[in-house]
Amino acid sequence: MSSLAAQLQNIASLDAARLTSKYGQPSSKSYLFPPKVASTHDLDSIFALAQSGFEELLSLDPGMEEFEQELFSEKSKRTDRMMLSQEENDEFDVLLGKCLRRLGKWIGIMAGGKCIEWLVRRFRVHEMNAEVLLQVFLPYHESPNFPRILAILTIPQTSVYHAPFFSLIKGAQPVPRSYITNVISPARDRSLQLLRDVAGLVHQAIKEKVVHRALLTFWTATMVDLLDGAKNGKGVHEGLVKVMVEVFVTILSTPSAGENVNAAVYPPLVLLSRSVTLTDEAFQAIVSSILTPHSGANASQRMLTLLVILNDRPGYTAGLGDHASQHLSKIKQLDQILVAAFEKYGFETAMKAVVGVILEEPESHFKTIRAVLEYRELPKSIAKIAATALLRLGSSEDSSEDTKDLCKSLLVNLRERHPAIVDSVYVETSATARIDHQLVQKPADETAFLNIYAADVSSRIQGIKEVMELQESGSQDESTVSALVARLGDTEESVIQAIYEDPEQLLEITFVDKYITGVKPTFWNASPKPIIIGYHLNYIANTLLTDKVTGKYPNAGRQIFRELLFPCLLSTEKKSALSKNEVTKVFGGDFKGIEMLSKIGPEIAKAKSEDGAKSNVLIATALANAIVASTHFDQDIGYIISQLDSTHASARLLAHLVLAQLIVTLKGDQQVSVAYRTLQHIKPRQNVSLRDIDNAEDHLSTPFIDAAYKKPQEARTTQRAVLSLLAAMNKIWRPTTHLTWLQGEKTPSNDVSSYKPFAQEVYQWTNTGTLPTPLAQNLLRSLFAQLGEDALLFFASIWTSQSSAALRTASLRHALAFVSAYSGMKTQQGIDFQIMVPSVLFALQDPEKAVRSAAVDLIKAMTANAQSSENIYALDSVYGDRSDSVQLLKPSDRKKYLDVLIEAGDDLIVDQTRLQIIHSAALVIVHGKNKKETAHRRAVLGCLISHVISYRSIRERLILLRLIANVHDHTILRGLLPLLTALGDAKDEETAWLHSLPTEDRREYLALLFSTFRKESVNVLADEQSGAWEFLLASLDGGRSSALYGQLRELALQRMVDGVFTALASNQKIEYFMALIQSLHALPSEESLATSKILEQFDLDTASIVEIIEHLSEPLETTVHRKKQRQDEVDDDKPTTAVLDLTVLIESRDWKALPGDATLVASLMSILSSLLAKRQVITQGVDYLEQEVLAAILALVEKIEDPQEIGRAHVGIEVIIKVIRASTNPRTSQRALLVASELARLIPEAVLHNVMPIFTFMGASDFQRDDAYSFGVVEKTVSRIVPVMTKSLKEKAENTLDLYNESLTFLSIFTDMAGRLPKHRTLPFFVHLVKSLGPADFLAPICMLLVDRATTKAGRSGNPVSVVLELPAGLAGAFDIPVRTEVLSEVVSELARLIGDLSQTEKEAFLSRTIGENDSSDRSIRQINHLLTFTLALIEQLHGKPCTQTTVQSVVQNLIRLAAKVSQPVLASTDIPRNIQAALGGSMQLLSAENFLGIVLRLIIEGTEQDVIMALNTFSERVPLIRSDIRAQCSKVIGDIIKKASTLFGTISSSTKAALTAIKTVATTALPVEDGPLSSVVPAIVGAVSKMGESANIVGGLELVEVLVRHLNSRVIPYIQSIITLSLTLITSPKSISSSVKSSFSVLSSLLEVVSTFISSKQLTSIIKTTIEHRSKDSSITSKVSTTISRRIRTKALFPVLMDLWKTTQNDENEETIKGFFDLLRLTLKNAARDELPGMMKNVFAFFLDVFDLRHRLQLRQVDAATINDIEESAIGSFLELVTKLNEATFKPLFIRLYDWAVIDLAEGKAIDDGRLVERKIVLLHVMMGLLIKFKNLLSPYIATLLPHIQELLPAYAEGFIKDQPLHTLLLDVLGKSFEVDEGAYWTDQLYLQILPNLIKQIPLFPPSSTSSDEEPAISRCLANLAGSTTSENVLRRLNTSICLMTRSDDIKTRISALKVMDKVWEKQMDELISFVPETVSEFLAELLEDESKDVEVLARAVLGRIERITGSLKEYLE
Repeated sequence: MSSLAAQLQNIASLDAARLTSKYGQPSSKSYLFPPKVASTHDLDSIFALAQSGFEELLSLDPGMEEFEQELFSEKSKRTDRMMLSQEENDEFDVLLGKCLRRLGKWIGIMAGGKCIEWLVRRFRVHEMNAEVLLQVFLPYHESPNFPRILAILTIPQTSVYHAPFFSLIKGAQPVPRSYITNVISPARDRSLQLLRDVAGLVHQAIKEKVVHRALLTFWTATMVDLLDGAKNGKGVHEGLVKVMVEVFVTILSTPSAGENVNAAVYPPLVLLSRSVTLTDEAFQAIVSSILTPHSGANASQRMLTLLVILNDRPGYTAGLGDHASQHLSKIKQLDQILVAAFEKYGFETAMKAVVGVILEEPESHFKTIRAVLEYRELPKSIAKIAATALLRLGSSEDSSEDTKDLCKSLLVNLRERHPAIVDSVYVETSATARIDHQLVQKPADETAFLNIYAADVSSRIQGIKEVMELQESGSQDESTVSALVARLGDTEESVIQAIYEDPEQLLEITFVDKYITGVKPTFWNASPKPIIIGYHLNYIANTLLTDKVTGKYPNAGRQIFRELLFPCLLSTEKKSALSKNEVTKVFGGDFKGIEMLSKIGPEIAKAKSEDGAKSNVLIATALANAIVASTHFDQDIGYIISQLDSTHASARLLAHLVLAQLIVTLKGDQQVSVAYRTLQHIKPRQNVSLRDIDNAEDHLSTPFIDAAYKKPQEARTTQRAVLSLLAAMNKIWRPTTHLTWLQGEKTPSNDVSSYKPFAQEVYQWTNTGTLPTPLAQNLLRSLFAQLGEDALLFFASIWTSQSSAALRTASLRHALAFVSAYSGMKTQQGIDFQIMVPSVLFALQDPEKAVRSAAVDLIKAMTANAQSSENIYALDSVYGDRSDSVQLLKPSDRKKYLDVLIEAGDDLIVDQTRLQIIHSAALVIVHGKNKKETAHRRAVLGCLISHVISYRSIRERLILLRLIANVHDHTILRGLLPLLTALGDAKDEETAWLHSLPTEDRREYLALLFSTFRKESVNVLADEQSGAWEFLLASLDGGRSSALYGQLRELALQRMVDGVFTALASNQKIEYFMALIQSLHALPSEESLATSKILEQFDLDTASIVEIIEHLSEPLETTVHRKKQRQDEVDDDKPTTAVLDLTVLIESRDWKALPGDATLVASLMSILSSLLAKRQVITQGVDYLEQEVLAAILALVEKIEDPQEIGRAHVGIEVIIKVIRASTNPRTSQRALLVASELARLIPEAVLHNVMPIFTFMGASDFQRDDAYSFGVVEKTVSRIVPVMTKSLKEKAENTLDLYNESLTFLSIFTDMAGRLPKHRTLPFFVHLVKSLGPADFLAPICMLLVDRATTKAGRSGNPVSVVLELPAGLAGAFDIPVRTEVLSEVVSELARLIGDLSQTEKEAFLSRTIGENDSSDRSIRQINHLLTFTLALIEQLHGKPCTQTTVQSVVQNLIRLAAKVSQPVLASTDIPRNIQAALGGSMQLLSAENFLGIVLRLIIEGTEQDVIMALNTFSERVPLIRSDIRAQCSKVIGDIIKKASTLFGTISSSTKAALTAIKTVATTALPVEDGPLSSVVPAIVGAVSKMGESANIVGGLELVEVLVRHLNSRVIPYIQSIITLSLTLITSPKSISSSVKSSFSVLSSLLEVVSTFISSKQLTSIIKTTIEHRSKDSSITSKVSTTISRRIRTKALFPVLMDLWKTTQNDENEETIKGFFDLLRLTLKNAARDELPGMMKNVFAFFLDVFDLRHRLQLRQVDAATINDIEESAIGSFLELVTKLNEATFKPLFIRLYDWAVIDLAEGKAIDDGRLVERKIVLLHVMMGLLIKFKNLLSPYIATLLPHIQELLPAYAEGFIKDQPLHTLLLDVLGKSFEVDEGAYWTDQLYLQILPNLIKQIPLFPPSSTSSDEEPAISRCLANLAGSTTSENVLRRLNTSICLMTRSDDIKTRISALKVMDKVWEKQMDELISFVPETVSEFLAELLEDESKDVEVLARAVLGRIERITGSLKEYLE
């Protein structure tokens, strides 16, 4: 790319892409679309796309709402970033950055892409926010989204992202992370900016709460890769470490950063700590940040990370931070975390640091410390640390008692585990500190408890004795009991003997429950020790079963039997818990206290002598008999049943044996009950198959008995035990009492009913398929035999139950067999099974297809069997005592009904819902059909309903009711009414049954019952005999508060709502409605409210409503006689109740839907009248009722169009007015106002008579309320009533002012209340008022009255005037431009009238009428000022609007007249003149430019002085705003204005200033056509400046001259001399102030810049001379002029002037003048053209040689040395600028000539220390120093020219031939600077060695100063620079040795100087001199350390200390 192309690209606009686009949009840059597709989408389509995406994102991320207004709303479509300022764009960049980072989370979904597309297309984030956008997409670098965004990025060349990513744009592809890691690494980006940006992404996201998983994953992986790459290379870069430490610490220290964020930091953090050895400070910062509380980090992860990095740093001792202990105490489960870390990783090193911290505050970390110290493998080092810390802390006098106790507890615990460590630490610590020995001693009780749990038998025995002694001593510790109870289970005989040594004491300690708990494991042991059990039995017999114990604990014997002895009774082959001695003891009489054993003792003893298997049967039989005879039969049965599941095999099997024997032995109800309970208990075993077990028919089969004896532990033995129980069920006999199988939910009154569930359980067992077939058959045969004829009922109870589908199917199949059996009996007549049909219907709706199929088969069998039989199966027993309610079907009806079912049999099998459809079709009542069919259907319905009534089972009733739910007939309601009416009696069985049902079932049941109330059954309600109507009315009774009655009321109301109410007769509607209203009083508030809502759904005509109102209003119309005796409280409360009832009525009606009925309006009015009369008597609800009645009246009146209808009903407004006056409730008055405004339409005359009270009331109340409703009321009232008033006012007025005056009182009503209105309602109200009044006539007076409010304290209402005036301004702004323009004209006219009234007694102005006698005298002034403020507001609104020019001209004309009037002295002190000027200026802005300029010219020519000043000032403000084309057209007028203004100079100060400003404004913005008039006024201005009296005008004139000079250019050539003369005169004048001098210099600068070539040498000389002479007064001003001169005047012309000027300047006494000359000379040479210098060089160099000799001349004038040096430095600076312009070929001769001038020219015949020679040598060295400083090593070789002479001077100084100190110092400094800058350009080792001896000789010449000056000697600087400039060992050795030898001088001062030089040299080149340490220290410094001079010794130690800081101790060299 060419240079020009690069420059063009750099200055190219960012809008270049748009400028080339046809539609003004980038045609190819799109994130979502390809370029061709993108070009077809305009901004609107992209915006719509973005809107859909943004709405989706809002649902996912509500935080996106922050950006909606600025970036995703309609406003954003109008935002063009190219039109924004830099500040606005910066703010926009911040907002876009936040938005993009939040969108970063959603880049992966389409919604995010849509939003980014919008930001790209609208806000061009890919160009103007490219870096942020790239950062947002970096986490997705490997996804397809990254290349899509990369392809459209425009990355600036100045960006650090340009180099690594620009090359990827063209062929954008996903980028691997390795590439990103590489480009951001410090090796590639030395600025580290990329690294900082990427590393800071997470912290930025945390601050903005936009962290997401992709970002964290990318960040963590990148940080790890950076460290891995650095570690595998040359090492980790220092900058990388610094950035990472800063970022890690910042993130980890951020509160609420979250678990995921912290977890993302841990991997790179651990890797960093392992890759780099961080400083202690950095490492501590990291550790402290990890412990930051409330960071949201996972406690385990945080602590594990801390331990890992601590473990990797063994030598770290700086601690974990200032508040580490407190931070650790806030970590949850710290103890568990540390112990887990110990177990899994060890972490011994890290644990030392952590344990050391937590031991500082044991109170806060007691739990954690204890857990760590109790760790089984605690390292010895940590145990030692803990012991040391606890001993010291526990013995400290500063520790509290609590702290000491904690330390003691922890130490005792630690000593138990590590006694040697604790003891050794105790000994060590005691040697250095005072330690409390009690800290490591145990109490006696702890020793006892340790012994009792010991493994050693003797220790346990000793522990038992010690614990007993502790208990005996009075200790009540629970641990005593626990210890002894634990030992009761001991298996050692000696331990048991020790326990039972003192049985009485043992009894006191353990008593019964705890004793049994302790010994129970011994008795239940799989291998019990009889001898141990013997000890226990002795104790039980002799101690526990004594009267002493049983008296307190009567159940002790029973508990001992059940929990200890019962399992021991069963004999087994392998073991026996009881030996013969124990059997004798237990059953021989010692255990008589146990009831069960006392009864079976002999039998048990006998059984134990028999064979083992047989003995078990005997024992079981004996136990069964004992239980039968027991007084605790139920408890014993319960215990035996509970043992069926015992985990102890003996107990479990013995329980089965005993139960089997019990079932066989018992009789009657007890037998059935025990059998049923047993079956219930073993029911879960039905799922276990027992089919393969044989010989199971007998309950005591031999296999079972043998198995119980030989194999008690086997599972099959338990299975045989279960079968033995089932086999015993064959022995059950059915009770003789009658059973009701389909009884429903009736609670059983005795155990007889247990047979029913027992039979069902047995039936279920037999059909499970798990029993052996013989056993199952036996059980079924036994069951069917006992059921007999009831078998079908029994089967029905099965298939209608909730049993399994298989069982239901089996029962139906058995039922089919039962029915079929009857059909096979030919000798008998068939049986009618219709009673069972409803039960079969249940099965026909079963979810299982198999069940439905079996039910269909059963129906078919019943139909085939019945025929015309008169034998009805189970007629009297099916439902028990309710069976007589069942209705039977005639054979024909039965057959027809069953045929329908059979016909649909196939459908019923397929679809379980089909039955309901069949019933709906078969039973629906169709009016008009033949009566026979209807009778059949009603007969079937009646039959089904009778079963519903008879069968009190909720499931069955619901099924039957659902079947007929879609059949609508009054017979259903009549049939079910008994069920409903019975609910009215709380004691009825039906009610009690319903109460017992679950809520959901009860709700559905009642819903089905109440569904029978339909429109079709209204005739039942009308039948007084049915009781249905009374039931409905009774259901409304709210006094019954149960849930049932609440449901009844709710369902009854719902049926009414669903159409029943609509079908009622009118009288029933009224009766029900009133009953419902009156029932509300007894209901809770929530139910009352819900019921009231239902009333709204009941439709009533207007006549019914009137009648209800009459009934409900009766208590309000009763006359109350004060003299009568007081009635009871009920009578007193009747008005209030009436109010509540009326309120409900009014609320329930939709008045807007009712027709407009005047009679109803009158009825409602009567309510209002009654309320007004009874208001004092009613306690509540009056206001609300009034409001609702008024709303009802309003709704009705709005629909009445005929005024005569209102008249006929005698409706008036008087009641409404009374309500308005009487009510204190705002809502009431508002609605009354609405009614009044509506009545104005129908009865206007009556309303107008009351208009003033209405609006007065509105002002006092409604206007002050801040709600939309009140505002709407006011608006409506105003819009209805105000037009009538307006018409009346217009009829009375003759002109505008008359109209204002006539309407003043009326309008003041509204304006006076403005301060009381809610602020945000005020303006909308007045806009509405003005629109109602008419804007053309009333906007102006309303605004003026609102402005007048600001003149009084009451009107302001405590608000500032500006706030008060906002209202009229806002009001005017709400109307069109023409209206506002006329208002402006009216206001200005009113201003004229008001100003006129100030001097008149007869007031004319409209606002003057508002001023009262008591008002202050300045109110008129305030009126004028505030009207002017309002005028300005109007003008501001009209600014830029198309106003009528004639009106505006009139306004301006009037304002000009007013400005003239207010100039009188009486108003000059007020704000009126200023405000009028402002208004005048503003109004002129409404004029066109041409008219404006014409007015200005006219005012300048014809106006008064003040008019002229105002016109010029306005002109100055407005001229720059005029467009160029229009201004060009008005150039003649502008020229005339300029010329006229120029005539005002020198007259009056104020007009002069205005004229200057005006002309300057024109000049600053002038067009070319205006240059002529401007140039013509230059002479006048130049001539007038010096004559101006005020300095401000002089400055203004000079500034104008400068502007004219710069603008007019060559047109000012004729006036150059006059301008220079003026400027120089003012500069040199002693009267001139600094500002005028500065302006004069600015004028000269402008001349030099514009017309420099036309300035003569003489003029230039005067300018330069004046400039440099002024330098001493203000150098900043003159330096600027000097710079201008040097740049604008050619060197050829300027240098001769300077050389001539030098002749006089060098003799100037003022130092600053000479320095100013040299500054100008320097600037001249700096700006000189190189091609001009060669021709001038001879003269220039000669000039400089003369200048360099200035030192001599100045010294002759006795100028001080400092001044001479300053001047010489300025001259040398000029010479250096000359050198800069020369090449070496030109400069070298000049330098040699300079050397000759300084060294040779005057040397002949003179001594080396001649003063003139010294002066020139100083100049030469100064020049050389300047050259070395400026050009460094480029001029280092030129030192060769000076070196020979230097070699002469140095010995001369050493030998004392020359003693000039400045020259000496300068000489050494030049040499030092030459050494410093050389860099190998000149100096070699040989040269160094040549000059070194002479330099060493200079050391004594610089003795230590007696003053305290810190400046180092020149020789020290010189030799230090020499040492620093070389690394040559030879040179440095010679240098070091030479200096060291000088330290051996006899002169103390020389030794001191030499040591100082040595110190500087070693400081400068320590690294290279380090090899000379031995000789330097041992040979020289060792001697100097013992020098006789203290100063020498001190300096020697300083040098030695400097060396030791690098090498370490050097003691060996000093010995």
